[in-house]
Amino acid sequence: MSQVHARSRRRLARERPSPSPSVETDVRLILPLSPLGLPSEESFFMSHYLENVARLALAIDYDQNGYRSLLSMAMQDAALLNAMLAVGASHYGRWQNNHETVSRKYLREALKALSDRFSHPELVSKQTTLAVMLCLVSFEVFSGSVRWRPHYEAIRGWVLSRGDCSDLDPFLKTWVCMIDTQCALNLGQPAMKEVQTWMDDNVASNGREHSVDALFGCSRELPTLMVRILETNVSMKVIGSCKIQCIASQLHAESVNGQLSAEGVLPRAKALQEQIRATEMDMSSEPAISIVCSKTTQSSYLATVCLDKEDFRRRMVATAEIFRHAAHIYVYRTAYGARVPLTGDMRGSLETALKLLTVVPDAIGPGANLGWCLVVIGAELDLKDQRDYIRSRWSRMHLLGMYNSKSGQRILEEVWTHRDLVGRGKAPAKSWQEIMQNMGECQILL
Repeated sequence: MSQVHARSRRRLARERPSPSPSVETDVRLILPLSPLGLPSEESFFMSHYLENVARLALAIDYDQNGYRSLLSMAMQDAALLNAMLAVGASHYGRWQNNHETVSRKYLREALKALSDRFSHPELVSKQTTLAVMLCLVSFEVFSGSVRWRPHYEAIRGWVLSRGDCSDLDPFLKTWVCMIDTQCALNLGQPAMKEVQTWMDDNVASNGREHSVDALFGCSRELPTLMVRILETNVSMKVIGSCKIQCIASQLHAESVNGQLSAEGVLPRAKALQEQIRATEMDMSSEPAISIVCSKTTQSSYLATVCLDKEDFRRRMVATAEIFRHAAHIYVYRTAYGARVPLTGDMRGSLETALKLLTVVPDAIGPGANLGWCLVVIGAELDLKDQRDYIRSRWSRMHLLGMYNSKSGQRILEEVWTHRDLVGRGKAPAKSWQEIMQNMGECQILL
């Protein structure tokens, strides 16, 4: 782990930029005071992180938003402070459409402090170390870069070497789960068994109450199902309705690697589709807010200023349902491959998801986390007007300054180009995951 971050630090040192833009000067003019007890520039970027990045980086801004709770740790830890400042400065630059360089200064400081930490065993296992590495992942993902992967490999190694993680903050665990889920679904990488355990530990506590995960934006039950990995060739058992994204990723990985035959995949896919169906929410539902690694739920959330609470509730439920229908399609494609046409049921899921997108007409609130769904749904579309509509959704997401959405659009454009060639008999059918990896666009799409 230390070698990964040492290499990153040396590379950044070679790329040390000359003093530039306007961002540094602008910040000093805008904010001469320091309400957070930090120098004015740092205070500005930290305020931007807390007020904007923390709101946009998850689907539902709720009272216990874990991105904001990092502040108290950061004020005692230089590595975490600089990592958060790097994320805030980088995002502010994209929002202002500036080619900023100040974020690289904070990134270098964060990497140096993190590398130094690995020389002190008593510091390595602290949860602030995990928080720093997660912020480094966010820095790269939000920049639209694929350089997040070495940081995440370091996180995997950290979790494995630490062993007992029962004392970790539930938000940090859920953050890890979100990235791990995407690695499994998009790249076919086996998910960490520790993640499965974290999720399993919290299944029973929520019972059958409808709740939406604040980070993912989908039913709280869905990430667990989509990240669940059972041992290869072990029969799937009925384990309640809390496992969809996890088992889906297992089906994808095992089918791609040839570990399951068609006879093995299809029964498991059928069982999984039933579990996905069980997470359905009626549009009149009033779900609680939770995160998958927490045993508690809450009914309150911070509705975006331009939305009233009823509109926000409808968008929240519609987003959860869009995820559910995308999960149905994902599992179908995992089981049957890219060449088999969608069944009537799957066409129904596709059409319903497209209709529900109109209930979430922009990237405000829950609509900010629909990137993965847009790829899964968009990969099935042939009509020009439908594709143009999905393009318009990407354009709205780009305005958030989270540029992994640009990776998502590039992937989908390539999928459509290939799909058109398949339709003309000039190319074999391929999954969007295969096309994405051939492009080198290995990205977190949420």
